[in-house]
Amino acid sequence: MKTKIVSLLGVLLLLGACATTQETVRWPEIDGAHTPASNRMIIGQPTPAELVAAERAGVQHVVNARDIGEFEAWDEGELVDSLAMTYHRVPIGSADDLDREAVAAFDRILAEIGDAPALLHCASGNRIGALYALRAAWIQGEDAESAIEIGKARGLTSLEAPVREKLADE
Repeated sequence: MKTKIVSLLGVLLLLGACATTQETVRWPEIDGAHTPASNRMIIGQPTPAELVAAERAGVQHVVNARDIGEFEAWDEGELVDSLAMTYHRVPIGSADDLDREAVAAFDRILAEIGDAPALLHCASGNRIGALYALRAAWIQGEDAESAIEIGKARGLTSLEAPVREKLADE
């Protein structure tokens, strides 16, 4: 009888863990934010209050695509760490930085994050969209137009022309 109870408890715990990972995030209201998937929010530079709200909503990861030294008003990585979220960085300063190495790093980060809720940002979301577009083409094998649409759905705007050039060079 004791073995059956322990087994049943184990199954219930496993089901509870699976249910927890499938929950959707109740995203905080952030101006200019968009959620291309239930577990992803793409925004411009978050404020400390927005990061706190994201953590309270269940966000586990923050991905920053701003270049090193581009934003120094406060230490974002330190704040994210203090909130028990994981901080990731793919520094993109210009279209020249959108190379295969950066896209591969972005892909590794997304693989590490998996389905966990994540907040992705740069100054506007444009670089995040560019990374998604190039990842779609170079890593996932999408054609150029499909890759551009994936990027646009995730914030690609003014970097569209350089991304198209990179895709045409293939």
